[in-house]
This record gives sequence, structure tokens and C-alpha cells, in this order.
Amino acid sequence: MARKRGEVEVEGDMTPMIDLTFLLIIFFIIVNDMSKKELEDLKLPVAQQAGHDVPPDNRPILNIRWFPPGGVPSWVKQQYRQTFGVEIPDDIEWSDVVWKRQILYHPRWDPGARTDPIRRGRPDFYWKLADTMKDVFVPYMKVEMDETLGIPLPDDPILIRADRNTPFKYIQKIMEVCTRDGIKIWKVQLAASEPNPAG
Repeated sequence: MARKRGEVEVEGDMTPMIDLTFLLIIFFIIVNDMSKKELEDLKLPVAQQAGHDVPPDNRPILNIRWFPPGGVPSWVKQQYRQTFGVEIPDDIEWSDVVWKRQILYHPRWDPGARTDPIRRGRPDFYWKLADTMKDVFVPYMKVEMDETLGIPLPDDPILIRADRNTPFKYIQKIMEVCTRDGIKIWKVQLAASEPNPAG
């Protein structure tokens, strides 16, 4: 007499698979956002001759945004209104320095009675940028002893990204901040876009 095999139905619980799928989606959304957090939407100048950029670890990226008189987008005006309580007038050019979506300088910044260390008679509107460089950037940079000056200097670069229409005076000011005491960042890289091969 043949033995009859019992039929057993096995149902798989799909809940853990659905949970895992959603966790992976959330993970990739967060990672994608973090990778773009340091980059503002800028139209970079086109480089005629430039090498390929291999970014070192922990390189700070400073974004200089510049707008001509009357050219500040409404979302930027709204951001200043909400964050700083500052109204951006339409009759002046506007520039700011952004690091990881945080504004470190704008033309109406309160200097707090600080004076510019290079131009002694003028207020220091770049003090927050300088403090961030000194307290956040430099402590995590590799340091090398400079034989000529006889002092240790940060040996890691910073990257300055500026819109192609940005006047050089704004880039120059950041370079001046790099030379301040307690900062002394001497490796400054400037971002440029590659020429369009079709153009």
C-alpha cells in the first residue's frame, strides 16, 4: 500500500521584504542628498586648460553666489527674510558665501564691532567665515612644517566655487581670509567646468 504524502501550504510573509525595500530607498535618498549638500547650483567658468579634479578627503567647499542688481531670485530673498530678517534691495549687487547650505557671509552681516585685520579701519563682515575656517576646517586638516616660515601650516586645500559672472573681488576676499592668523590655508583650488565638446 502506497503512503499518501500530506500537502502543506507554506505562505511567505512579505512584510520584512517590504520593510527592507523601504529602508534601502530611504538610505539611498539620504546618501544622494548628502553628496550634493556642499554644492550650490552655480554656472562655473569654463576652463581652457585644467586637470581632472581628484578631491582629497574632508576638503571644504565654499560656494560664492553672486547676483546683479535686481537679479536676486525670490527664493533667495525669502531665505534671507526667514533666516536673518534681512530684506535684499533691488538696487545693489548681492553676494554671499555658502558652506553646506549654511550662509557664512552676506553684505549685511553684523560685524559685531570687529575690524578687518588687513584693512584696520573697516568692519569685518567676513568674521563668521573666518571663525568657521579656524574652528571647523583647520583642526581637521593635515599639518606640515613650513621650512621657510618655520611654522606649521595646514597642508590640505579648500575649494572655492564661484559663478562665472562673479567679480573677482569676492574670490579675492576669501583668499585674504585664508591668510589670517589661526587659519593660514595656502592651498586654494578654484572650480571650473569642462568645455562642452559639442560646442
